[in-house]
Amino acid sequence: MAHPYDESPVETPSAVARAAGLLQEQVSRITANWVLRVGNIPAFRAIPDLSLSQVQDSIPQLLDAALSAMATSDPTIDPESLQRAIDLAAEHGRKRANAGFMIGVVLAEFQLLRQEVWSALWRIVDADPLLAEAPRELQSRLSHTFDSLMIAAAESWAEARLS
Repeated sequence: MAHPYDESPVETPSAVARAAGLLQEQVSRITANWVLRVGNIPAFRAIPDLSLSQVQDSIPQLLDAALSAMATSDPTIDPESLQRAIDLAAEHGRKRANAGFMIGVVLAEFQLLRQEVWSALWRIVDADPLLAEAPRELQSRLSHTFDSLMIAAAESWAEARLS
């Protein structure tokens, strides 16, 4: 007879946790797709000598922090991830203001990043139908996270322009 402690159940992560983890594995792909989309914004096309690192700025780190924040259902459990993403968004907004970009460009960048995260989530769900419930739960987390990022970027952009 087996000892009761020998057969401890292995807890499988929820569909939401698995989808969030798979999103985090796609930071490079999401960023690359975002760069392609942002490259079509007229303000970026007007500056042909803008380097890839200048376009990306801290977006890969910001995206990683945002996805970490989205992975938890309660931001009070891990507030550092969201705060780190907010700090990076604020710095991004400030840099874009100092580089002469208009606020609409900054907001468009975040809108396109949100769209890329959403597209990546649907690619994940298409590849694994067991994750079909994840978008419903992650939609509100995605909205909350990216709304917070856009506000931080816009406020920092405005502060940089006023100073």
